[in-house]
Amino acid sequence: MGLLDIFSRNKIKRPTIKGAGATLYPDKIVIETVDRIKDLYGVVSTNVTLLDSNVGADVLGRTLRHHLQQSRDDLKKSIDTEGRYNDYLKAVGFKNRKEQYKNALHLIIHQDGDRISVAPTINGGPTGKNRGFGNTKDEPMTVDISITDEELGDTIRLGWSKCVCNYA
Repeated sequence: MGLLDIFSRNKIKRPTIKGAGATLYPDKIVIETVDRIKDLYGVVSTNVTLLDSNVGADVLGRTLRHHLQQSRDDLKKSIDTEGRYNDYLKAVGFKNRKEQYKNALHLIIHQDGDRISVAPTINGGPTGKNRGFGNTKDEPMTVDISITDEELGDTIRLGWSKCVCNYA
């Protein structure tokens, strides 16, 4: 065994954090895969699923799990984030940022190991000082990945009830 073998065995691998988003609109639900730029922040992808706003909790939970599994954490810092965002808008069927934020209740969702966290947001709209989907004062709801798809879907719906929309 060489010196390099010793170091490679003792190397601690950072856990992979998977990301997704779930946005409720009056007429639809958008579940999106969020990829992560290595050691930095998440960016949306064009990997989205559009569901009816009245979809059952089991389908909602199953769809979210699918998107969490698709999440990548190895993007390079030089990625064209604005281009990806514009591609995302097209994939969802929005013409601009205003449409994305109008009457939207958005959840930021992460899976880290055997836990899924669901964080409600405040919708500050597409422009201005408080633009974007910001954090609320509520702690994220955290569940074990072993819960059923229906329970996960119910958690998502509960999360939306804690969101605040300031842009209608």
